[in-house]
Amino acid sequence: MKHYRLIFFLLSVLLSSLQVSAQTYKAWVTAGDKAFEKRHYAEAISYYYKAAEFENEDVALLFKTGEALRMYNDYDKAAAWYTKVVFSEKADQFPLALFYLAEMRKYAGMYPESKQLFEKYAGMHSADTTYFEKKATYEAAHMDEALQISNSHSEREAEQAGGNINSVYSDFSGAYFNDSIYYYSSLRFLYENTKGSNQGYYVTRILKTDLNHPSPQTENILINLPEAHNSNIAISPDLKFMVFSRCPESGDYRLSCELLESRFENGIWTKPEPVGGGVNMEGYTSTQPAIATRGAEGYTLYFISDRPGGMGKMDIWKSDRSTAGIYTAPANLGAPVNTFDDEATPFYDSPRQLLYFSSYGHTGMGGLDVFSSAWNGKEYETPVNLLPPINSSVNDLYFTLAPDTLKGSFASNRKGSMYIGSQTCCYDIYFFKTALKDSVIADTVPPEPEQDLTVRASYDDFLPLVLYFDNDYPDPRSRRDTTTADYLSLYNNYLEKRPEYLSQFTEGLTGSKKDSASALIETFFTDSVIMSFNRLEGFCNKLKRAMNEGISITLEVRGRASPLAKTEYNVILSRRRIASLYNYLRIYDNGVLTSFLDSGQLVVKEVPAGESLAGTDISDELKDKRNSVYNPKAATERRIELINVVIGKKE
Repeated sequence: MKHYRLIFFLLSVLLSSLQVSAQTYKAWVTAGDKAFEKRHYAEAISYYYKAAEFENEDVALLFKTGEALRMYNDYDKAAAWYTKVVFSEKADQFPLALFYLAEMRKYAGMYPESKQLFEKYAGMHSADTTYFEKKATYEAAHMDEALQISNSHSEREAEQAGGNINSVYSDFSGAYFNDSIYYYSSLRFLYENTKGSNQGYYVTRILKTDLNHPSPQTENILINLPEAHNSNIAISPDLKFMVFSRCPESGDYRLSCELLESRFENGIWTKPEPVGGGVNMEGYTSTQPAIATRGAEGYTLYFISDRPGGMGKMDIWKSDRSTAGIYTAPANLGAPVNTFDDEATPFYDSPRQLLYFSSYGHTGMGGLDVFSSAWNGKEYETPVNLLPPINSSVNDLYFTLAPDTLKGSFASNRKGSMYIGSQTCCYDIYFFKTALKDSVIADTVPPEPEQDLTVRASYDDFLPLVLYFDNDYPDPRSRRDTTTADYLSLYNNYLEKRPEYLSQFTEGLTGSKKDSASALIETFFTDSVIMSFNRLEGFCNKLKRAMNEGISITLEVRGRASPLAKTEYNVILSRRRIASLYNYLRIYDNGVLTSFLDSGQLVVKEVPAGESLAGTDISDELKDKRNSVYNPKAATERRIELINVVIGKKE
């Protein structure tokens, strides 16, 4: 009888423990959901992480965590959580995980993988008519152009503005009053009510500083309404008035912004009043103004809005303003400036009649890229990407010029910005300079900077170039020392096996050990396999230019293998892997290098090493596939290395 009582007691304790655990898990998820609804994404992330300590297999939680990380601009971590969803058995319940994973890969500059993921999403949802299918199809079709843009460079030189202006919170939306007095916005102010009570959220304030001696000061309370976000200042070219955004926190946690105008009289800004003419529309947002001059006729106000009548999401609109301050009804700029996606942060260079703006909908290397569009007297011309260093693989916006047009600023959340919590969470002000003054700033895509391709240093950044292979590929169990397989197909097949590597390497593990093992697999595929292929494409582009200049080049490639098979076989396998690189060179860019390989101007020289360089701690036990096949230590050894570039004379 005592025996049964003991069993009953143990079962009761176990069930009680499970019930408490379930309640705690649900409480953390609920807290995370509430924080997410309030747009407190860092707080939501911490709650979801706590929930994952109790249950890390709930796909809904995995997706929510990825969403919170994405909204917090932590793209690398978001990608890791979306990957878990995509490779789960319930991936079909969260189809947007694949879309957002593709987006996160683009933000990381992993263009080939991003293209592949967007193509996969578009193929799975080809019957849809949603924004996501349209966006995925567009991104996949233009990803090669994004890669080309990322390898280009403009004449501008950009640098982070430093800690006297930037903070670990977001700083953005610069506007020059003159060549030294500078206004900008900052999300560094914790809102307190009139009783001094902390309200738990940060608000944006408009700051002013002298760039010669930066010491930012907040504008007066007339401009910076305490309980609202005040930002996005635009100053008229003649310095007579400004327009800025004011966005109160609403009960449903949705920001709805309106534009206000303040006049500059007797050295101070007057009490702002809402802009008229229907620029502000109840229930919709009007924000991010820019002001252009029309001479004696007055001004044109550019702004963005999600109001009806647009082309999709946020569009750029305009309203003419008379010298007396009367605004006309807004008109949509239409194509080619606006797209089906978001446009943002317009700035108008009146002397050159150039409209600068940022966009998700035009082909760019990241999320928001900066573009320019020239007004030819009748219409806006096709927008042109401003290239790096203005643009990056993340978000770049709020482009503006100083009156002398020799310098300007923009905002970016690129790595290298000051941050709290995530390297890409927050925006910093970046200043740039240009050598051009009296001519239109060159925004056309120039050729890559001239390099002496006969100088070894031109290739050193690529060396050693390492490419990785699945176990026993290409042509498993073959005794041939060559192959018809090319590295591109092998690379794509390898990526498709990532879920297999993840499951096999984490099998039998739980808790922190499983998380650590999962992280090792994800890091290997992302930072080794994918990143190396991206570098291969950049190197091949340099090879193409060298070939066209008549330069003879020999590539010395060494093959390596894990110690799973016998040494003799591994040497043969290494030669097959080198042959797959040769085959890839023949198909690269529709075979542009084939004639040079055939003529001997481009040569691939084999330096096989087999397993001779493999570490002594790599398992060679066939029965222990977790360590001999799926362990990243073993996978790292299955590679070939471009170790030297021998440059000959020009033909």
